[in-house]
Amino acid sequence: MRYAEGMPNPAPSLPPPENEAACAKQAMAFLERYRIVATPENYAVWFHYAAGKNKELAREVDNIVSNSLQFTPETCTYLYNKYVLGNRQQKMLDEAAMGGQKVLMEVLRVINEFSGETQSYNKGIDQYMNHIDREFQDESVKKIFKELIEVTSTMKQSGEKITRKLEESTQEITSLKKNLQQVTTEAQRDFLTGAFNRKSFEQFTDEQMLAAKASGKDLCLLMIDIDHFKTFNDRFGHLLGDEVLKTVARTLTELLKGRDTVARFGGEEFVVVLPETPIEGAMKVADMIRTAIAGKELKRKDTGEHFGTITISAGVARFRPDSDTLPTLIKRADDALYQSKRHGRNRVTREAGE
Repeated sequence: MRYAEGMPNPAPSLPPPENEAACAKQAMAFLERYRIVATPENYAVWFHYAAGKNKELAREVDNIVSNSLQFTPETCTYLYNKYVLGNRQQKMLDEAAMGGQKVLMEVLRVINEFSGETQSYNKGIDQYMNHIDREFQDESVKKIFKELIEVTSTMKQSGEKITRKLEESTQEITSLKKNLQQVTTEAQRDFLTGAFNRKSFEQFTDEQMLAAKASGKDLCLLMIDIDHFKTFNDRFGHLLGDEVLKTVARTLTELLKGRDTVARFGGEEFVVVLPETPIEGAMKVADMIRTAIAGKELKRKDTGEHFGTITISAGVARFRPDSDTLPTLIKRADDALYQSKRHGRNRVTREAGE
């Protein structure tokens, strides 16, 4: 991915619009000015920007413009998800998961409580019936008690059925709880490689940027691209290309520890977020990754046919808490990656000025 240069100059400051019609007019003007496709999502972003109420959105957009970044479809989607939806979809999923788990836990508690009472009750009935046979000699008294016990026995049998049903329900609810956790996890992952998906990467990195600002500790981003992947795909086919992507993702995941996080950025690109890591350390991590992947030899499992090796190029950027937003941090890492490609590939380059 490359960010095109030569963006138009920032729009002149405008007074906050007084009504929705003015916001709509300004939004359309911005879409035209920055050559952005007028989709409902893009319109919503610029309508909110024109309204001027979301200061974080305004700061991020102004930063993108001042750094001459392009409003690519990916950047527009990022702005829409973060500032218009306000991560509403993810929040809804999280709330559904949390709410569902609370309901399930409450049901399980009631089931366990009721089941315990039912078992206790059944045991008490058995003990009481034995006690009557031992203690009462008068047959008329025993007859009355036994008639009462017969009625109670019917209740006992019903209680046993209820207990069995409750046990079955407990198993079903436990299974449902596992499925709910699985759905939540799958929503965060890339379906092919198992690495985190782009949306999860954006959310995680936003959180880590805030944490870095608060703590004053370093945060670095690696942008990684598989060298000559298109040529490899065209020559050997997409199935083997998919295996290459899986191999790279697996290697990254195995090498990274702690809060270091890998995500598939798109196509053959991966990103790695390194919290609390200075740029010198990030360069070492990137070169360790490059060396490990270069040492992987590809071969066909059924025939043993060799396809050679794969290499990666990487760019490294350090988060600047005073000025960075996620798009500007990505751009610098991407620019450094481009330099790695330009100077022969299979290498790591740090951002300019570091």
